Amino acid sequence: MDTNGIQPTDQEREALKAVVNFIRLAEPLIFDLWRSHELTLAQVQCLRILSQQPEQAGDLAKKLSMSSTSLTRVLERLEARSLVERTLDLHDRRRVWVRLTDTGRTAVGSLTSWFTTPLFGAIRQMGPDHVARLTTVLSDFTEAVRDAEGSTVGAGSDTLSDEIR
Repeated sequence: MDTNGIQPTDQEREALKAVVNFIRLAEPLIFDLWRSHELTLAQVQCLRILSQQPEQAGDLAKKLSMSSTSLTRVLERLEARSLVERTLDLHDRRRVWVRLTDTGRTAVGSLTSWFTTPLFGAIRQMGPDHVARLTTVLSDFTEAVRDAEGSTVGAGSDTLSDEIR
């Protein structure tokens, strides 16, 4: 197997296997939760950002790392379900503001059914010391991945984990 000249230690290989196994386990559970609300990942991310405050469409596209054309398609679908509304800026008609509707706010609130997932069930079965260690390790790992990619994607108040309160 080509590792591009990188020689991982056995411990590093085992850690990477554990991360990949966790992702393989968690990913379908997460997508099932969103699918149960008939939303795509991009739509969920969009709604989460808008739950903090209205956004200009251009800024929203940047936060979602997507083109304005892709954002338009996402917004059209969300508008068709009355989850968001777009309005022209009164002072600059080139700008479009996007905000959640009351229906959209309700939808975002209903996405917090994380507490009914097997992920939460597993956390509940762990002892407090294990939960504390898990939290520390996963938080540290998340920050290390962000640092390694030089990214702020997912950092700040627009992260998906903010939905768990």
